[in-house]
Amino acid sequence: MSITKLLFPILTTALMATGCGKSGSPSGPSGPTGPTGPTGPTAPAAPTISSAAPDSGVYNTVVTITGTNFSTTTSQDVVSFNGAAAVVSAATATQLTVTVPRGAGTGAIRLSIGANTATGPTFTYLYTYAVSTLTATGFNDPFGIAVDTAGNIIVADDGNNQIKMVTPAGAVTTVAGSGTPGFMNGAAAAAKFLDPPSVAVDPMDNILVGDAFNYKVREISSGTVSTLAGTTSGHMDGSVATAQFFSPAFLTVDASGNVFVCDAYYVRKVSGGTVSTLFNGMTYSTQLNSFTGVAVTTGDTLVLLDNDGWSVYELSPAGVFTVLAGSGAPAYQDGPAAKASFVYASAVAIDAQGDILVVDEASQRIRMISPAGIVSTIAGSGTAADKDGNGTAASFNNPHGIAVDKKSGAIYVLEPMSNLIRKITVE
Repeated sequence: MSITKLLFPILTTALMATGCGKSGSPSGPSGPTGPTGPTGPTAPAAPTISSAAPDSGVYNTVVTITGTNFSTTTSQDVVSFNGAAAVVSAATATQLTVTVPRGAGTGAIRLSIGANTATGPTFTYLYTYAVSTLTATGFNDPFGIAVDTAGNIIVADDGNNQIKMVTPAGAVTTVAGSGTPGFMNGAAAAAKFLDPPSVAVDPMDNILVGDAFNYKVREISSGTVSTLAGTTSGHMDGSVATAQFFSPAFLTVDASGNVFVCDAYYVRKVSGGTVSTLFNGMTYSTQLNSFTGVAVTTGDTLVLLDNDGWSVYELSPAGVFTVLAGSGAPAYQDGPAAKASFVYASAVAIDAQGDILVVDEASQRIRMISPAGIVSTIAGSGTAADKDGNGTAASFNNPHGIAVDKKSGAIYVLEPMSNLIRKITVE
């Protein structure tokens, strides 16, 4: 047999195999031999926080947060203190350098990186209280103070028989009152007051005036002065047009526009065109002589001061009257509310955090009762003087009225003897 005949079948078989490989079904497995599909990128590990140092401090304190699985890109590490956003200035996988935000308050440190979050230890925020003197002039025995929604300070300028407004920058204008003592409603510029000791501002920025010696609560609205409630001296509930007050000297307003009035030893309420009596201080076990200060919480519990000034009281919406703070004897002592003492508490206000601010006039200090029931001194050295400074390094000269701008947190304190407005900046 020739060589050509032997090679022909082999070549034919090879060509057929090659042809089948190009145009027919594969002779190998019917699908890929690897995994059935991709698993995707590995998800980032969740961060953890093990510690923060220091764990307390003031605004702008630099804190080192230690943990695991942090992003090394600072913008991806979102840190907050008690819900307030902090600035992250440096980041490694295990450490973050952050700055405590203004007014953070005490609460947990929280870290978010994308969808992952971690909660760390509690950071204790230490507030600072910087006392300065507002450059506002032209007062004569200013006694009552309030703040409107725009941050303007409303002052009962008792000695001038006028109601004045002070901008946060210190510019003073007269809102109402001719300056002549007496009683007259009508156009604000011509209206008359008689040594008005207090003011309050309702949610619509109408100004309410405790016109005690006229036995009336007055209202300033849209450039006009009118009588909100009261007629002649006495104690009679009923319609605002017939009700009587003994001495509606100090007042406050809640978020619904209800007006609460310290009327000698009574606590009165003006609401819906009617005056009612909430409490008679003469029925209390120690027979309170006169209420001299009032503030209202968001839940309509009243915080009250009496003429002795040794204790701070509260009156619940249900009419329960109790001692909130104070030992019942004149002294200066911080600490738990039941053991703390006041020399002469003369004015009270409540800040946005629910802290109760008390002017302890005779001790020349501004005191605070925390929601936890601890009394502390936030400003005032105890020496009578007009000295600016931080906290207890500052001094007051017989402070009396107090009000809080709940938007900015600023606290304003009146000094009737010095005719000054002092400002406490809270950070």
